[in-house]
Amino acid sequence: MASNRVEALRIVRQRGRTSRSEIQNALGLSFPAVSLVVSQLLEKDLIVKSGSRGSGAGRRADLFEFNSKKGYVLGIDLGARKIRIAVADLGGGIVHKVEVPTLAYEGGPRVMERLLALARTTLEARGISGDNVLAVGVAAPGISERSTGKNLLSPFIPRWSDVPIHATLEDEFHVPVVVENDVDMAIIGEKAWGAGKGCENLVFLNVAVGVAAAIIVDGRLLRGANGAAGEIGFVLPDLALERDEFSEEGSLESVTSGPGIVKRFRETSIRAARTAQAVRVVPPGAGSDVEQKGALTPIDAMSPTGDMDSETVFALAQAGDARAREVIERTVRYLSVALTNLVAAVNPEKAVLGGGVGLVLYSQKDAIRSFLARHVPFVPEIVQAQLGSDASVFGAAAAAIDTAILVLENELDSGTLGNGRATNV
Repeated sequence: MASNRVEALRIVRQRGRTSRSEIQNALGLSFPAVSLVVSQLLEKDLIVKSGSRGSGAGRRADLFEFNSKKGYVLGIDLGARKIRIAVADLGGGIVHKVEVPTLAYEGGPRVMERLLALARTTLEARGISGDNVLAVGVAAPGISERSTGKNLLSPFIPRWSDVPIHATLEDEFHVPVVVENDVDMAIIGEKAWGAGKGCENLVFLNVAVGVAAAIIVDGRLLRGANGAAGEIGFVLPDLALERDEFSEEGSLESVTSGPGIVKRFRETSIRAARTAQAVRVVPPGAGSDVEQKGALTPIDAMSPTGDMDSETVFALAQAGDARAREVIERTVRYLSVALTNLVAAVNPEKAVLGGGVGLVLYSQKDAIRSFLARHVPFVPEIVQAQLGSDASVFGAAAAAIDTAILVLENELDSGTLGNGRATNV
């Protein structure tokens, strides 16, 4: 059971500017006891005076608020293309944010060196010493095995499994380090500051180069036995996609990711081109009907060998290209099947679509909602991710703030707070 000091601190954090009498009413303590608690929190620099309330000739009541500058956290997003780092205060204010290229091809150890160097320079840029950092949150690629700290399922960084990211950051900053995969951190960010704010049951679908989901149930992140909860890229949306052996590119991912969409469009275009070519080759002695049929067969398909991305396929579909439209419609169906299964399992309030492809597929939300309505009794609100490319780094910062607050509460409870590690800058 938390002490009165911790309970009072939580009240001030939740309510904002708060008077002694409001704390007294919430905790049911005597006024002298509340005054003592407030004095202790002021002494520990956990709260600060923020004006007063009252009018007329009566005594004005002092107001107090949480000291968000008591310490700072680092939020780190190690992405396929960018390393992003945000410094946040304990109130969630982002005081500095930077990014550099990941250069993943250089391999895990070198990427980790670059991450540490960026973290140091980011703190220096704001004049924040390492002693003022209370926690670090990391959105890491793939899955970090909690029992060993080993990195799994991260194909885009060679030798990433050789990097003990958790231990390395703990050795650097000597504070608690929270490591989750990038999509899990994205849902934490969206819940704290984005499309999922106020939701206790939430799913986040990230559709981009890969496909994955993150799940929050009753306010808690769902991780699973191996930290792989939400890896819906492995969902089987159609028995036609059944496999004989496992592949790290899941069945759903192979057909709904950006590269999967491009691959299917190319395959469709190649088949169409071959069919058109076969019709046009008129054999000797063929009748006029065959010649006429060949003459009418369109050959305006985009070359399947040219450079393209999923945005090109979406643009072609919007312009009326039949093959592109077929590919996008099938993508929406596959995604709807996966989301139906997810909704049936966890019953979320909202389903957030994010990632480059996911944000574009949001335009098909009515079709997705209609599919869901035909298959599940409770259809969640389908919303668009709001934080964009910052979702994971903001989520990492939010997770670090929660950890830092827990550390402060524990130290306050045990009487060990005030060792000089966390002071104002």
